[in-house]
Amino acid sequence: MKKSIRVVALLCIIVLVCAAVCLCACQKPQSKVVRISTTTSVNDSGLMEYLRTAFENETGYKWEISSAGTGAAIASATYGNADVILVHSKKSEEEFVSGGYSYVVNGYKSERVSFMHNFFVLVGPTTDPAGVKTIKNTEGTDVKDGFAAIAENECKFISRGDKSGTHNKEVTLWPDSVGLNGSNDVSKIPESIMSWYISMGQGMGACLTAANEQNGYILTDKATFLSYKNSKDGDKLPNLEIIWEEDAAMKNTYSILCVNPNAQFKDSTTGEVLTEGAVKINTTAAEVFLKWMTGENASNLIKEYGKAEYGESLFTLDTGYKA
Repeated sequence: MKKSIRVVALLCIIVLVCAAVCLCACQKPQSKVVRISTTTSVNDSGLMEYLRTAFENETGYKWEISSAGTGAAIASATYGNADVILVHSKKSEEEFVSGGYSYVVNGYKSERVSFMHNFFVLVGPTTDPAGVKTIKNTEGTDVKDGFAAIAENECKFISRGDKSGTHNKEVTLWPDSVGLNGSNDVSKIPESIMSWYISMGQGMGACLTAANEQNGYILTDKATFLSYKNSKDGDKLPNLEIIWEEDAAMKNTYSILCVNPNAQFKDSTTGEVLTEGAVKINTTAAEVFLKWMTGENASNLIKEYGKAEYGESLFTLDTGYKA
């Protein structure tokens, strides 16, 4: 009898211990993480790593960054793999919004929060075989005349070819004679230009490296170009220089969009709409990121980014997006 009582008592103690462990587990705070899908240009420029520590210290959140061309970065969000996106292609962003994948955060005017910009630059060999610099110094010309000269002379050009914001901008700068007609569909590149027009299908860093190795021209964001020219390991692009910059046609605007948790997310393989509740979006984390990135402390940091290394800020802040 006494033995039975001891067994029952022991079982009670075990139950109580298990209950206490479970209670502690339930009360343990969840990790605070924001999933960010961003374009390679803003990430390769070093800006995100530069901001990371301040963001984590000031908000208590950590971020997980997935970096790809804007097309892939936006697609990732439609699969439910991101809480927020930071990209730079207006048309693609508007399609994301019209598809119901974003929402207006309280305190902002629209889904697209366009908060900063810089300029794309046309980069090329220091020898400038197409004579683009001469054209640039001719009154009444713009960057499209430079692109026309590259095409006319059939000088090698490295294209991102990945439906990124940079790629989307590049295809709008060619003359009609090239045959791209503003399309980013790489399956429709005319065979007549394939001897000099190289579609890489890769990120900004890889394409810059290819342009340097092949003495080709390339469109890039200035921040990434300068970060490669002035890396801690030295000049990674010794054969390249900026040929054309700060043309109105090459303005490069960056926007943040928070992902709508009620969107019709798609299966990344089949493209079929997932069942409701299959995807969990952390809107709290997304809004923390948005508000911090557009807040005073982040703005001050962004203003200073690049000045010490390059003598100029690599990004210019915009206003007018708050309600």
